[in-house]
Amino acid sequence: MAESGKRSGWVKASAIVVGLTIVYVAVLAAYAAGDSGDDSDIRRPAANGVLVYVDIDAVNGAAFEIDGHVSVYAGGELLDARGDLKEDLTIDVSPLVSSTDLTFAAGSRPGTLPVSLYSDGDIRLWPFDSYVSESVSVQAYGPNDAELPTEAALTDSLIGWDVRAAGSASAGGQAFTITSSRTAGSLTFDLALCVMLVILPICTLFVSIQTVRRRKAFQPPMVTWFAVMLFAVLPLRNIFPGTPPFGSWVDYSVVLWVLGGLVASLALYVIAWWKQAP
Repeated sequence: MAESGKRSGWVKASAIVVGLTIVYVAVLAAYAAGDSGDDSDIRRPAANGVLVYVDIDAVNGAAFEIDGHVSVYAGGELLDARGDLKEDLTIDVSPLVSSTDLTFAAGSRPGTLPVSLYSDGDIRLWPFDSYVSESVSVQAYGPNDAELPTEAALTDSLIGWDVRAAGSASAGGQAFTITSSRTAGSLTFDLALCVMLVILPICTLFVSIQTVRRRKAFQPPMVTWFAVMLFAVLPLRNIFPGTPPFGSWVDYSVVLWVLGGLVASLALYVIAWWKQAP
């Protein structure tokens, strides 16, 4: 009988190890899948036109904006022999959060300038939040507001986010839509943090209930363990990627119930102490 019980224990332990290994490999695979894109680009600006890359490098859900940089490449007819602009060049990107003009003066070389675009979304839905920038347009202008042939391309340097353009993103002056959503790897990490929080009250409730039922003896040092678990919740919640504000969906669906379970566990253990202590 003892040998059978020992064998059963080894089977359960092996199953747990195998399960954790599978989850570990799945998380790594999801993360790798989010970074497997081909970043090569062979576009060139038209001889009398401008090529504009809009590179998104930050999503700020609390401020309803996405941040990035605009990289400008001018065609050969717009440049002198040294590669400097013959005339002033203005890039109109809308809808910008600020009204700052993206202007390159004659005699200078076009380069990179920061931009912030308005993006609609709800960070309280973390980790299932997504953001949409509608009617985004990019157009280059020369002197006297003369429109220049413009090609726009969206790039994504943001880890953990999938940023896509829908519509006529390559046609200057025509509106397109930028959508930002979390990658599978990022979403898996966020949900894994929530699962870890949920496991805490499950463990403490199991210990408390077994102690109240007198199936396990009361151990005074365990009270410290309950307190540590209780005060560990907020630090864990504060490391959620994207820093969702308090009162978000995850607080009502996970954090509140985790705190409630830990408090109930501590109360049950105090009851066990009252019943069993001399």
